[in-house]
Amino acid sequence: MSIIRQAACTLIVCFTALNVGLMFAWPSSTIKLFSSTNTTLNRPMTEMEISLFGSLSSIGAVVGTPLSGFLIDRLGRKYSCLFFALPQPIAWALISTIPRVEVILASIFLSGIGGCIFMVGPNIISEFCQETIRGTMTSGVIIFYGIGLMVSYILGGQLRYHVMNYVCLVISVLFTLLLTIIKESPVYLMQKGLEEEAAKSIAFYRSTTPNSKKVLQEMAVIRKSLNPKLDAPNEILRMYHSELVYVTLFVTHKRHGLGLN
Repeated sequence: MSIIRQAACTLIVCFTALNVGLMFAWPSSTIKLFSSTNTTLNRPMTEMEISLFGSLSSIGAVVGTPLSGFLIDRLGRKYSCLFFALPQPIAWALISTIPRVEVILASIFLSGIGGCIFMVGPNIISEFCQETIRGTMTSGVIIFYGIGLMVSYILGGQLRYHVMNYVCLVISVLFTLLLTIIKESPVYLMQKGLEEEAAKSIAFYRSTTPNSKKVLQEMAVIRKSLNPKLDAPNEILRMYHSELVYVTLFVTHKRHGLGLN
């Protein structure tokens, strides 16, 4: 039961990456429409605006990446996920209601900031999943991003412009609201000294009670990893691996954000 709950919460986090994929692939199905005289916008896009249309999401990701490193330890993992999930429904709402070139470009830039979910998502997943499934679960973020790209290509070729926008708006709102179900990372709560809340978080993800032996054991492991005086060599190794993970995620995020394979 605990693995099922962890997998379900992982899916909820991964759905935010799917939202990013929907938006990042959207220009491919609308670029001809926006540059034609029959555009649905207030005027056709210029060549410069077409170039920006395809690249502003990457610029938004570059701007947002330093912010993600700051917020993840200020807001916590859960609320950082919510923060970087919100740009997608906001962007789709603007696109669906204000058919102006400037608004479309601003929405694409805003959605790029939401791409920082590639940094925050794997972090919270790795902290609430048990070790036996951690690797598999953290890979779900990039998998669902690819699914989002594919769904966007399919919907863009089958649905009319306004229908596509409203469908993506509903999807993004639904998946963002689902994030409210998950609990904060127990590691973050322990860092802040909120041990009672951390016990409840572990109990939620392990489908047990806060005072169970399993919860107490996991809290002891987290406490030891957060206190370098208890185990200095392991702490150094843990910090090294933590930095390596962040560097890897950063490079992967930039490669996908810039369209590199």
